[in-house]
Amino acid sequence: MAILTYVYVFAVLFIADSMQSSYVPCNAGPSPVSVNIAGCSSLPCNLVRGKDVEANVIFDVVENTNSLKPVVDVQLGSGHIPYVLPEQNACNGLVSGQCPLQKGQSATYHLKMPVEKSYPRISLTIQLSLVDGQNKPQVCFKIPAKVVD
Repeated sequence: MAILTYVYVFAVLFIADSMQSSYVPCNAGPSPVSVNIAGCSSLPCNLVRGKDVEANVIFDVVENTNSLKPVVDVQLGSGHIPYVLPEQNACNGLVSGQCPLQKGQSATYHLKMPVEKSYPRISLTIQLSLVDGQNKPQVCFKIPAKVVD
């Protein structure tokens, strides 16, 4: 009986933890180890107009690479819009690890994404990939979000 109680408690904690995730895995591409988005404890995240979204993304490098570039795709309904981050060299955003990166190495990327005051108040999904020199993703995840005041 004690074993069943232990299994039940573990299952409840596992489900509760998975519901608190601050990202959604991409359909294709390696998932991060963790994503910590400042000010977002549950999905969808609120993106405040006129402020920056900041996040730390911990990921394990899947292939040796000398470079990393952020690729951001914003999904609005069935449409997709590319979003260009101000810093296009993601190696400059690494707060742990440095380029060149070796397969299996753990690294942390600090994302800083401006949310302009002019953006409309809408719901959207942001997909962020860090791609190597061959345009292959080293990490990929999605953030359901709402632009708010």
